[in-house]
Amino acid sequence: MQKFYPKILLFLAIFLHSFAVFAADRIIEVRGNERLETAEVMTYLNLASLKKNSDAAIEEGLKKLYESDLFSDSKIYREGNKIIVEVAENPIISEVKFVGNKKIEDEALQSELSLKKREIFSKTKLESDLKRINDIYLKSGRFLAKIDPKIIQKSQNRIELIFDISEGPKAKIASIYLVGNQAFSDADLEAEISTKESKWWKFLSSSDTYDSDRMEFDKEKLRRFYTSKGYADFAVVSAVAQISPQKDSFFITFLLEEGIKYDVGDVTIANHVEKFDSSILEKEILIKKGKVYNADLIEKTIEKMVEVMSEKSYAFANIEPALKRNREDKTIDVEFVIQETPRIYINQIHISGNTRTIDEVIRRELRMRDGDPYNITKINRSKQRLENLGFFEKVEFKTKRIGNSDKVDLDIEVKEKKTGEVNLGIGYSTVNKVTANAGIKERNLFGTGQELGFNVQKSFINSSYELNYTRPYFMGRAIDVGFDIFQYEMQKRYSFAYDQQSQGITFRGNYAITEFLGHQLRYSYSSQNIGSIDNNASFSIRALQGSFTTSGVGQSFTYDKRDNRMNPKKGYYLTVSEDYSGVGGDIKNLRHEGSAGVYVPTFNNDFIFKILARGGSVAGIGQDVRSNNGFFLGGNNFRGFQYAGIGPRTKNAAGSAVGGDIIGGKSYYVGTLEYTFPLGLPRELGINGILFSDNGTVKGVDPGSRIGADIEDSGSLRSSYGLSIAWASPMGPIRLDFSKVTKSERYDQTQNFRFSFGTTF
Repeated sequence: MQKFYPKILLFLAIFLHSFAVFAADRIIEVRGNERLETAEVMTYLNLASLKKNSDAAIEEGLKKLYESDLFSDSKIYREGNKIIVEVAENPIISEVKFVGNKKIEDEALQSELSLKKREIFSKTKLESDLKRINDIYLKSGRFLAKIDPKIIQKSQNRIELIFDISEGPKAKIASIYLVGNQAFSDADLEAEISTKESKWWKFLSSSDTYDSDRMEFDKEKLRRFYTSKGYADFAVVSAVAQISPQKDSFFITFLLEEGIKYDVGDVTIANHVEKFDSSILEKEILIKKGKVYNADLIEKTIEKMVEVMSEKSYAFANIEPALKRNREDKTIDVEFVIQETPRIYINQIHISGNTRTIDEVIRRELRMRDGDPYNITKINRSKQRLENLGFFEKVEFKTKRIGNSDKVDLDIEVKEKKTGEVNLGIGYSTVNKVTANAGIKERNLFGTGQELGFNVQKSFINSSYELNYTRPYFMGRAIDVGFDIFQYEMQKRYSFAYDQQSQGITFRGNYAITEFLGHQLRYSYSSQNIGSIDNNASFSIRALQGSFTTSGVGQSFTYDKRDNRMNPKKGYYLTVSEDYSGVGGDIKNLRHEGSAGVYVPTFNNDFIFKILARGGSVAGIGQDVRSNNGFFLGGNNFRGFQYAGIGPRTKNAAGSAVGGDIIGGKSYYVGTLEYTFPLGLPRELGINGILFSDNGTVKGVDPGSRIGADIEDSGSLRSSYGLSIAWASPMGPIRLDFSKVTKSERYDQTQNFRFSFGTTF
């Protein structure tokens, strides 16, 4: 037996060695893969463990193959000396379609899907997408919506995925119940929330459909309402939405806990910032001792305090309100706690997104530089100046703090927009018939900020041609220089009893006196030729015949505090100008003009109220003011009247000024009220309505214009009102003006409709 044991042990050793060699030599073979390379399938497997015939490795491999979403089926099994990995690839999606959806567009549904055209299909993604589509319909209030996915097999392992949708009706809000309110009525609270009960006239609104997000928003609106009225302990205990058995209506219940009403007690500031004088913040406090507690005023106070501290370079100021309730006397002591924070400096300013506009055009508008103290007022002003350029669709300033240091990097991200414009306009009046204008302008020439434009206007009685050029920051200084070349021709039809040709050039320079006050200096030279005057025209009109030159200088001051020069929504501006003609030439007079405007936003800046005013006067120097050098109103500058449709006119032999010669007035004034409002259409369409009213007059003629003529010059107030439809269309701005004249003289010439449009490139 002792000799036999060594032989048995030797045999076992040889057997185990052979088995180990056999197991180690197992081959892994992948089958069923068509698009995917074998090597890619192998990446999901533990090859070393599989070769050792590990059950755990097989189980792990199957799990990873399933989680990859690449295969509809997978198997791993032994076949002789091989480990077989057999897969069935998920198909490729050739098309994704929606059928039956009428209330929600394909694009809105497609944007939520993870399954896209030319991507790999998987059941996991399909289940997820079905839930997403169903959530969209639930959010729109359609709780009976059904989504049936259909898969159509195509050749080469492709499929067409069709979502067959039955949308069903909306589940409207039948009733809203408010429980626990004592201080305010149901009507008061329902006016505050955005969720509304369904009524037949709300067919254009979605506020009467159930939306869980809207209910959360309403909870916050109720909290803000109560805390602004002194109820600091207010809470919405619960907000429950119960759907009817038919799933076509909801019953909303808000359970409220009002608490007691507080007045403001002591108001103090606790300053933890060294070397910062917190007394400058006291004037920013909006809440007063003894007044009703108002959480909104506390938030606004903190905003103002943070803004002041930002101006003092404390960019990351942290101010928290500490409230101490005194329930016995129903007061709240408020302490504004200023947490410790360092002064912040700008490390570097980075600009991105300007693929066309050169960096210098942007940097020269900034009111801060690398290394400057952080100042939120200067940053906001810089952002406003960049927006005023009109070169960018979006301007964003982002601050990135460098670790815990006292420095930040300022990232300016811009999104450029088209600055080339092709403008086309068409108008119609009983006198001018069709008026057309066409122009081309580039406001950011070669990305340098220079502006070049050419405009042509043609109508039944006149035509004009203009070439304009402006170069900002001339020779590296904050001076904008430019010139305007013009030619004007007018034929004697209806309003005018003479032909007039004018051509000339104006040189101008603009510079800033202060941040918001600008000054312009200019020199103009022009020549006029007036002829073809009827023999029966008045003496003042016949006296215009001949050629004359005008040479003069002028200046303008503009104070502009509007939030955006291109599309203002709030702020105001004031402009005054003076022009002296008499630096040589034949015409000598002094002209003054002024204009002002105030913009007041209401209802979340969607409704803009505008008050605009302008006026002017001209006086001759050693000579009378010639008729053609006076002021004319109508057309673009006074809606409801045609060009030069308002003003003094000569009478005919019968004593009527109807159809008489128009004479330019020595003074004028116009006041305009406008109210811009959305029309209830999607905001992205950019369609607004504008209610307007224009009121004013032009009057006054010199004695020379009265020689041999009887002139009607009432100087009475003219008024019009109307509605404009303005559309910021993809082609460019389109505008329709419908006007109604309420005050006029019998000899005035009216225009009730005007249409214009433009495009950009």
